Amino acid sequence: MIATTQGVIVRNLVSDVSLTMRNMRRAPAFPAIIILTLGLALGANATMFGVVDRLLFRAPPHIVNPDRVTRIHVSRFFVSSLRPPAAALSYPAFTDLRDRTRVFSAVAAFDETQVAFGLGAEGRQLEAVKTTGQYFPLFGARPALGRFYGEEEARLPVGEPVAVLGNGLWRTAFGADSTVLGRSVLLDGRPFRVIGVAPAGFTGTQLGRVDVWFPLTAHAELDSTGFPGWATSRGWQTFRVIARVRDGVTDEQAASDVLRAYREGHADFQEYERRAETRLLSLMSRDPSTGNRQARVSAWLLGMAAIVLVIACANVANLMLARGLARRGEVAMRRALGGSTGRLVRQFATESMLLVTLGCVVGLAIAQLGANIVRAVLFPGTTWDAPPLDHRVLAATAGAAILAALVAGVLPLLRGSRSELTSAMHGVARGSVGHPRRLLAALLVVQTGLTMVLLIAAGLFVASLSRVQSLDLGFDAQRLLHVDASLSRTGASPQEVSTFYRDAADRLRNVPGVTHAGLAIGAPFMSNYATGLRVPGMDTIPRQPGGGPYYFRVGAGTLEALGVRLLRGRFISADDDRVGAAPVTVVTDNMARTLWPGKNPLAQCLIISRRPCANVVGVVADLHRQQLREPAFFLYFVPLSFTPGQAPEVLIVRTAGPPGAMVEVIRRELLAMRNDLPYVHIEPYEALIAPQGRSWQLGATMFTVFGILSLLIALVGVYGVLSFSVTQRMPELGVRAALGATPFDVLRMIVAGGLGTALTGVLLGGIAALGLSRRIEPLLFETSAREPMMYVAAALVIAAGALVASMVPGMRAARADPVTALRSD
Repeated sequence: MIATTQGVIVRNLVSDVSLTMRNMRRAPAFPAIIILTLGLALGANATMFGVVDRLLFRAPPHIVNPDRVTRIHVSRFFVSSLRPPAAALSYPAFTDLRDRTRVFSAVAAFDETQVAFGLGAEGRQLEAVKTTGQYFPLFGARPALGRFYGEEEARLPVGEPVAVLGNGLWRTAFGADSTVLGRSVLLDGRPFRVIGVAPAGFTGTQLGRVDVWFPLTAHAELDSTGFPGWATSRGWQTFRVIARVRDGVTDEQAASDVLRAYREGHADFQEYERRAETRLLSLMSRDPSTGNRQARVSAWLLGMAAIVLVIACANVANLMLARGLARRGEVAMRRALGGSTGRLVRQFATESMLLVTLGCVVGLAIAQLGANIVRAVLFPGTTWDAPPLDHRVLAATAGAAILAALVAGVLPLLRGSRSELTSAMHGVARGSVGHPRRLLAALLVVQTGLTMVLLIAAGLFVASLSRVQSLDLGFDAQRLLHVDASLSRTGASPQEVSTFYRDAADRLRNVPGVTHAGLAIGAPFMSNYATGLRVPGMDTIPRQPGGGPYYFRVGAGTLEALGVRLLRGRFISADDDRVGAAPVTVVTDNMARTLWPGKNPLAQCLIISRRPCANVVGVVADLHRQQLREPAFFLYFVPLSFTPGQAPEVLIVRTAGPPGAMVEVIRRELLAMRNDLPYVHIEPYEALIAPQGRSWQLGATMFTVFGILSLLIALVGVYGVLSFSVTQRMPELGVRAALGATPFDVLRMIVAGGLGTALTGVLLGGIAALGLSRRIEPLLFETSAREPMMYVAAALVIAAGALVASMVPGMRAARADPVTALRSD
């Protein structure tokens, strides 16, 4: 009996599917529009869910109980308020948290860096993480090969030179050779013994690729910071700290203990540390307060993708409802021939589910392609530990598809199947659809309203990106390269490094295609320094919201290479940059105006770190130090000879043409000087700045894509609803024509109906966008979320699109023959 029932169900299903397929072949345009509309919407949602899942929701792979692992951030007190939480802590602050707290079972510090792998022309650059000893035990991850290092190998003052390879590097550089264990590899020109290989996908807490890990203390002698006091200085804040909370310890207990330990360690330090606040952040998400704007924009994009899905569902619901109403005669006829309501409902449900299923298949195909493009173009520095269509994305897409089937398919078809036999058989259905027509219009208002929101958001992010790209940084980042020969990490003495860099700068100035070259210790968007500073005649220096005073050490030609604008005086010269020369300095305009209002700054001097007063020889335009968006600060420049024992960190090179074309030329010139150099890192300066603008690029690109997609879907909806309305109103239009209405009158009536519905949606969408403005404005760059032009532009785009979409059915109605229209009833 059960087998018989199952057989009947299967036969009915096969019959329903076969009938649906025949109907789709007879009229392919309608199912094609439905499938493509749902496919685009579901594909957009799957793509953005995969991105946001990696950035916000998914715990890093291979970490045991990731909910017990926390990141420790600090909000420091400047001027009169707390700064946003920052990840950078000093090494002594790490030891305070490790030794003074009782709530953690393990505490580790780490720092991201880049190291040279190999030597000379065969060298390459690796993404590395240097760590303390509890780093790997804290995670509980298991190596794919060999073992991880621990406290013993990472001890102070100098740990063992051992290394753990990233799984990707092991496969690409060593061919997944299991005999790599025990092999020596050159990192920054020093041998490190390979003791293990990390599991595939493991990157610690990082989003980006990690090629190699090694003990922080084993890298101390070749530390890229070049600062010998890093282990004892509380002002040298470059490390990130993570910890595993003991079982049974609450979040409140952990937070309280961390704050106590941090403040005890900084009791005798400056006010900005004594009054600092600590914050524990989960690994499970990138908390918005950390300033991870890219993740926050991605979360908004997921919401916007959901809006696209709602628009698509409303559009499909409109089309299916219109189709269902148009089939009322067919429904009535099938009932008259003995068809049951249940049979009709089952047939319509089968049609709906088949269309949604095919739309889901198309959506997954779009997601596979779209996710790869989005990952490569908009998230180039992120490591993806899962394919675009993993089980989480598939589950989320299936859930969205089921929702789409219910909203866009089953409910409209059920509504359309409720036809009264008598009215349908007598043709009344065509002229009695006032209430369904209002429902169609209401769904159309929803579509255009949500489209308005998306277009406004797209316009705001495009404006933000434009303002980022046109931002005056105070220096010219175009045609600019920064060059790091990594010589200081090979064990070369500061004198050797200084000699090499000075010779390199002289050599590069004579290379065709190079216009300027200079040396620096600290540079914009790289490192910077601060030391004691006094101004003769002042008890204290005015405090700035951005902190400071900060300084860069530069050689002759460096400011010219940077493209800094000289306002008064001169730049630092070769005569200034020699031991024994009279001390000089160049200050920024804000510093000159604030310290010496109404006076000639070139007649002033600064007492820097208790040294003889340095004469101000030049004033330059204010420039950005580390961020695209920065509060005012003091900044000045001193010659490299200010610290004669410290070698330059970087070469700044300005090119006559595209900087990328000069990279290999410059690399060959430096290798010709010394062929045992590690990998010479040369990068366009714009690449240093680009990551800070990526959130606006992401928002401008994806919001525009979603806005255009939603606009097209909404316009298809306008066209579909008006086409259905014209078909249903043919008798009425015939009567109007018979009573003297001109074709233009008919056209105007249809177009006015379409525009009126669209403009109602525009009004409601504008109100919704205003309501969301406070939430989205922090993600914008120097752009108000209530900028009137964005609202007007979005409204005009929708109105123009609705006008075009309304004209086609309107012209069909205007051309209709009144006699034929009257007979159609």
